[in-house]
Amino acid sequence: MTLPQNPSRKTVILNAAILVILVAGYLVWHCLQGWIAHDEGLLGHTAERTMQGEIPHVEFQDVYTGLLSQIHAVSFRWLGVNLVSLRIPLLIGATATSLIWFFIALRFLSPSMATLTAASATFWSFPNYFAALPSWYILMTSSGTVWALIKFQETNSRRYILIAGLLCGVAILFKIVGLYLVAASLFAIWISRNPIVQRDSDYNQSTSRNPHLSMSIGLAGIFTLIVVWLIRQHFSVSTACYFIIPVAAAMGTIIEISRRSQLSLKDSVVDCLIFYISLTLPLLAFAIPYVFRGQLDHLIHGIFELPRARFDHAAALPPSGLWCLAAVPFIMLTIVDRRIPKSMIVPLTATIALVGALLCAMANNILIYQFAFVGVQCSLPAIAVAVWFCGRNQDIPKPLGILLLVTACIALTQYPYSSGVYFCYCAPLVGLTFTGLIARNITYEKPIWVTLILMLTVFAALNLNYSNPRQIGLRFQQIDNTERLKTIRSGLKIEMASQLEYDQLLQLINSHTTSDEFILAGPDCPQFYFLSNRKNPTPQCYDLFRAYQLRDQKVLEQELKTILEDYDIRIFIHNRRPEFSQPYSQEFISWMESWGQRMPAIGSGRFEIFIRERG
Repeated sequence: MTLPQNPSRKTVILNAAILVILVAGYLVWHCLQGWIAHDEGLLGHTAERTMQGEIPHVEFQDVYTGLLSQIHAVSFRWLGVNLVSLRIPLLIGATATSLIWFFIALRFLSPSMATLTAASATFWSFPNYFAALPSWYILMTSSGTVWALIKFQETNSRRYILIAGLLCGVAILFKIVGLYLVAASLFAIWISRNPIVQRDSDYNQSTSRNPHLSMSIGLAGIFTLIVVWLIRQHFSVSTACYFIIPVAAAMGTIIEISRRSQLSLKDSVVDCLIFYISLTLPLLAFAIPYVFRGQLDHLIHGIFELPRARFDHAAALPPSGLWCLAAVPFIMLTIVDRRIPKSMIVPLTATIALVGALLCAMANNILIYQFAFVGVQCSLPAIAVAVWFCGRNQDIPKPLGILLLVTACIALTQYPYSSGVYFCYCAPLVGLTFTGLIARNITYEKPIWVTLILMLTVFAALNLNYSNPRQIGLRFQQIDNTERLKTIRSGLKIEMASQLEYDQLLQLINSHTTSDEFILAGPDCPQFYFLSNRKNPTPQCYDLFRAYQLRDQKVLEQELKTILEDYDIRIFIHNRRPEFSQPYSQEFISWMESWGQRMPAIGSGRFEIFIRERG
C-alpha cells in the first residue's frame, strides 16, 4: 500500500481552515431551512418539559435516552425557547465533525484530497435534513470514536481508549443504538495494538497456538449471529445484503488481521476493560440522579423496553439486494487497479466525468435519480467485501479495518427504518471507508477518484441538499422554504402551504385557550403543544409508545376520554394520517363528535379540530 507522505503542519492547517470556513458557511445557509413538523415538535416539547423540571422517562416519555433533551433544555435557557435554538448545537457539532472527517481521511489521502473527501461527506449528510435529531449526534460521536481508535492504533496510548469509551457512553445517552458503536469499538481495540508479524505459513498451524485468533473467531461468529437475530423480524435477501454482509465482512477482516499478527491476548483484554470502565462513566453520571430518587426502573424501561414499539410499528426496509451489484464495477476497479494500463487512466476518468455529469443533469427523472442514489446507498456490502478480500491477499492498514468495523455497525442504526434520509446518518463513514480502500494507490489513480468524488459531491449538492427529506432516495422534490410561522417559537423557514395551515391552526388554538391551559393533540403531533405554548396532559408525544405500555389501543383511547374530561380540555387536534401510531378508531371519533364541535378541515385536511365550548 502506498500511503501519502507526511504533509507539513502548515499545509494541514491551511486545508483544515479552508474546510471549516466552507463547511460552516454552507451549513449556516441550511441551518434554518425546512422541517418535519412532528420531529421538531418532539424535540421542542421534550426540551421544554425538561427545562421546566420534569424528568425524562418518569414524568414524560422521552423517545430517546435523554441526554438530547438535557442539551436542548440548556439551549432554550441560553438562546431562547424556539426551534432555532435547537439547531445551534447541531451547527457547531456538524462543523467540528467535518474537521474530524478531514483528519481521518488524512490517514489515507493528501491534505487536498482529504479536504475534498470531508466536504463531500458533509454534503451527503447534515444539509439533507438539518434537524437536531439524535442520529446526527450518533454520527458525530461515531466519527470522534473512529479518530480516537485510529490514534490508539498509531500510538498504543491508552488515553485514546478513554476518549473512545467516553464518546461511546455519550452516544448511548443520545440514543440506545449507540450500543452498536460500543461493539465496533471493542472489536477495533481488540486488534489495534502493534503486533509481531507472523509468516503466512504459521497460519496453517493449530489456532490453539494463537489464543487471540481463537478468541477472534469465536467473538466474530457470536456477533454475526447477534446481528442475524436482531433483524430476524424483517429477514429477507435485502436486509441480509444490507446489514449482515457488511458485518460479516468486517468480522472476517478482524480474523484476517488477527491471524497475520501475534497479538497479545492479555493486552487486548486489559485494553477492552479500560474502555469499558471509561464507557460507564457518562452512563453512571446520567443514571445517578435516577438512583437517588428511586426511579432507575423508569429509566431502564424507557430506554430498553419502549424502543421495542418502534421495531413493531416503524419499518421501512432497504432497497432490493440486487442494488448492491451497482457498486461492483467501482469496487473491482479498486482491486485490479495495478493492472490497469496508464493509457486507460484518461479514458476512464473522462467516462466517469461524463456519466456523473449526465446523472446530475438528468436526476429529475425518477429512474435515473434512484439509480444514482440507491447505487451509493447499497454500496457498503460491496465495499466491505472488497476490504475483506484485500485483507485475504495482502496486509490492509488497520485504520481501514477500524473504519470498516465502525461503519458496518453504525449502518445497523438504519434498522428497521431504512429510508433514504436514514442512509445520510451513516453515509460519511461509508465514503471514508471507500476512500481508505482506493487509497492503496492514490498517486496512480488520483484522477479517477478525484473525478468520482467531485461527481458525488455535485449530485448531493444539486439533488439532495435542497430536496424534501421525506423523498430522499425516492425522487428529487425541491421545496421552497421561504415562509416563517407567526410565532416566536419557530423561526424556521418552511414552505408556504405548511405555513398557512399551521398559522390557521395555531390561531384557532390561541383564540379558544390560554397559555396556562391544557390541550390534547394526537396521534403523533407534539408540535402543537410546543408551537402554541400549551400544556400536554399526557406523558407521551407519540401514541404508539403509550399504547405499547397499556398493551391495547382501546385502553389508550379510553384513557384519552378520561383525560379530556378530567383536565377540562377545550380543544382536541386530531391527526387523521399518523405516520407511526395507529389511527384512532371510528368509535373514538364518534365519541369525539359528541364531546365537541368538529371544525371544518384546514389546509391539507390532515388535521381536524374539535372544540368544546364551556357551558
